[in-house]
Amino acid sequence: MPKKAVKIIPALLAKNQTGLRKQFLKIKKYFHYAQIDILDGVLVKEKNNIPPNAVKNMLSGYQLEIHLMVKDVSRYALKWLKLKSVKKIIWHFEAEKNNEAIICLAQYLKKKKIKPGLAVNPNTSLAKIKKVIKYFDTIQIMAVNPGAQGQTFQPKVLEKIKALSQKYPKLNIAVDGAINDKNIKAVKKAGANIIAVGSYLQNSDDLKKDLAKLK
Repeated sequence: MPKKAVKIIPALLAKNQTGLRKQFLKIKKYFHYAQIDILDGVLVKEKNNIPPNAVKNMLSGYQLEIHLMVKDVSRYALKWLKLKSVKKIIWHFEAEKNNEAIICLAQYLKKKKIKPGLAVNPNTSLAKIKKVIKYFDTIQIMAVNPGAQGQTFQPKVLEKIKALSQKYPKLNIAVDGAINDKNIKAVKKAGANIIAVGSYLQNSDDLKKDLAKLK
């Protein structure tokens, strides 16, 4: 089977619309797509205030995936799928562990022409999600505990990526959290083909040069 092309996607985790605009302007000319993180203060400690309309106006012409770090997944998903620019919605297994509910939402999103993605935290084993994997376009392995930026990459997730890649060669495997030029090679080698990068891009003084290091 041919090797999947690796896609780097900028992850925008901002507290408010002002922060989002600042982060977006930083990466704007290098990408035509972005992942936007939404936090509810319930599933994760952090909370942000970024409504779909603000994103619609700010990131017009961009393809978006929405990473929901929220407890009430269906309510948030319904709000975001109203945006035509949203192509994928990712939510956390830890938010809704009922397989039937997970499958139901994944199938609903597919009917709406939105790709469903399921994120799993570093301490969640693949065994817990094995019955639902086939319903998803993407499984997103979290390399940090979701919520705050600036955490340290947890190398133990590399084995999880590798196991997933070997068992499901056609599956899109995303990795999110503390990715930089030092660990991206190992992440790619393990089998990830979508790599969400946040702080590394936002903290860069020379984005063109630092982006080249990732590729």
